[in-house]
Amino acid sequence: MLLYGIAALSLLTAILLTVFQVIGSVPLFLGVFALSYLVYALLSVLICSCFTVGVNLDTPCEKHSPIYRFFSNRVIESSAQLLRIRLHVTGKEQLPEEKFLLVSNHRGAMDPLLEMGVLRKYRTGFVSKKELFRIPIIGKLMHKSFCLSLNRGNLKDEAKTILRAIDLVKEQKATIGIYPEGTRNPTDHLLPFKNGAFKIAQRANCPIVVAVIRNTELATKNIPFHHTDVYLDFIGVLDKDFVAAHNTVEVGNRVREMMEAALASGPSAQAA
Repeated sequence: MLLYGIAALSLLTAILLTVFQVIGSVPLFLGVFALSYLVYALLSVLICSCFTVGVNLDTPCEKHSPIYRFFSNRVIESSAQLLRIRLHVTGKEQLPEEKFLLVSNHRGAMDPLLEMGVLRKYRTGFVSKKELFRIPIIGKLMHKSFCLSLNRGNLKDEAKTILRAIDLVKEQKATIGIYPEGTRNPTDHLLPFKNGAFKIAQRANCPIVVAVIRNTELATKNIPFHHTDVYLDFIGVLDKDFVAAHNTVEVGNRVREMMEAALASGPSAQAA
């Protein structure tokens, strides 16, 4: 019923906007638009609050939840629209059917959201710093979307997170994304990798999909006057045999070579 309520409000808003656009009252048109958007936003927050109130962050997410993933996707779409992001994606045709380990550079805060949105059919979650899960509503939506909390500096908790990621991929419950640099880096010069994360692919016996993303760090600087073209290129897949035959340092070196070559050549979508 709540979803029907959102749909009805959206339809009513569209009708009102059409009417006021026809009669040509620009101030009234803008006022109704702003009011409708505010009501829609407040209603969305209320609904998300109701659905997440019983979520326990200490209880592992064991199965896919369409309703929580639905709300996560709405947050992703709304955030991209608000920041006026135009996303250009290449290389999706080479992605495997099975779940995998996604490895990418990390330019800005929108990276995991955009990549989760593009890879929604893979039920993608990210290994994310623990502080993000403290954000009201958002943290619980992340938890129910297979994102995993990483308590940096606590070796026991880090190992627990890695083991959990291995189980999710191995059991084909989710694709897990990592940023081997370990932090945001808004440049084309990659930081040293934390190669231990590649154990996820080795232990889960899964392929590694390598991607590069550009320009997300510009989004907050460009609004409200300019849009931001963000380029997400899936540049290659390391199959299970390669991952199993090499140690984590060797895997990290290969991933790094692929990323550096792609970053040096420029966005594939832009070149096309």
